[in-house]
Amino acid sequence: MTTQAVLEDLNDLYYFSMVAEHGGFSAAGRVLGIPKSRLSARVAVLEQRLGARLLHRTTRHVSLTDLGERFFTHCRASITEALAAQEVIDMASAAPRGLVRISCPVLATQVFLAPYLPQFMTSYPQVRLQVLATDRQVDLQAESVDIAVRLRQPDDMDPDLVAKHLGISRRILVASPEYLKRTPLLSHPDELTQRQTLYYEAGDEPQPEWLLVGPDGARATVKLRPILMCREHETILNSAIQGLGIAMLPDVACLSALAQHQLAVVLPGWSAPELTLHLAFSARRGMLPSVRALIDFLSENLPLIVMQQSVRLVHTPGDVHVSL
Repeated sequence: MTTQAVLEDLNDLYYFSMVAEHGGFSAAGRVLGIPKSRLSARVAVLEQRLGARLLHRTTRHVSLTDLGERFFTHCRASITEALAAQEVIDMASAAPRGLVRISCPVLATQVFLAPYLPQFMTSYPQVRLQVLATDRQVDLQAESVDIAVRLRQPDDMDPDLVAKHLGISRRILVASPEYLKRTPLLSHPDELTQRQTLYYEAGDEPQPEWLLVGPDGARATVKLRPILMCREHETILNSAIQGLGIAMLPDVACLSALAQHQLAVVLPGWSAPELTLHLAFSARRGMLPSVRALIDFLSENLPLIVMQQSVRLVHTPGDVHVSL
C-alpha cells in the first residue's frame, strides 16, 4: 500500500464512516440514498487499497475490526474538518448578516462614519454595527473588534494586521482672529511658549508638547504650559473659537470655523507630522461576509470623503480662505 492510497477516493472514507456510524450497509444506504450493494463495494475497494480489513461481515451483522475502530476515529475527525471547511465557503458566499464591531477615534467617528453608516446599513439590512468611539488604541483580538479605523504615522503600523490606506490627516495650529489681534504676530514655533495654549491630550503624555514640521522639513518641539488640557476635541475647538488661546486640531475639525472666520491659521507652513488614516483588520482568509462588506464600503467611500473634507489654507492674520 502506498501512503497516498487513502487519498485516491475520499468519498470511500465518507461511505465507510457512515456504515460504521449507522451500524450497517442498509441503514447507511437509507441515510445516504445509495444502494447497500454500492456501499459494500466501495468499502471493499477501500479495504483493498489499504491492504487491511476494516469490517467484520456476516449475513446479518456488520461490526468494526480493532483496526477499523482506530481508522474510524481518524476518518470521523477528517470528515468533521471537511464539513468545517465547507462551512467557511458557505459563509463566505452567504449574504452579509450579523454583528460587526468597529473601533474609531472619536472625531473620525463624528466626521467620517456617522454621516455615512446609514447608507451602509440600508444596503445591508441584516448587518448590525457596534461602533466603539475611542481615542485609545484598541486590541482587535483581545476586545473582539473586527475593524479598526486608525490614525498613525506611516512608520507606526501594526505588522500583524492588514492596513488599508484611506487618506491623510493634517493637524494645524489655529486661534480666533480676536486672540491674534491682541497678541504679537508669531514668526517661529519657539514663541508659542509665550502664548496661551489649549492642549488636546491623546494619552498619558509626561509633558505636553507639540512636534511641528515646517518649511523644508524643519522641525521644532515646543514644551507647553497649557491653560486648558482636555481629551475631547470639541472642548478645545470651542475654547479656541472663544479666544482663549492657540490650539492644534485636525483640519477637518476646524473646517466650518475657518470658513466662517471664527478661527485663523497660526504659523502657516508649520503643522504636526501627517497621520495616515487607515483601516486595520485581520487577514481576509475566512472573513465573515458582513465584515468584508463593511471593509469594502469604507475602502470605497472614505477616501473620497477624506479628500472632500481636506482643506488647503492660505493665511494672513484675520483672513483665511478655505478651498475644498
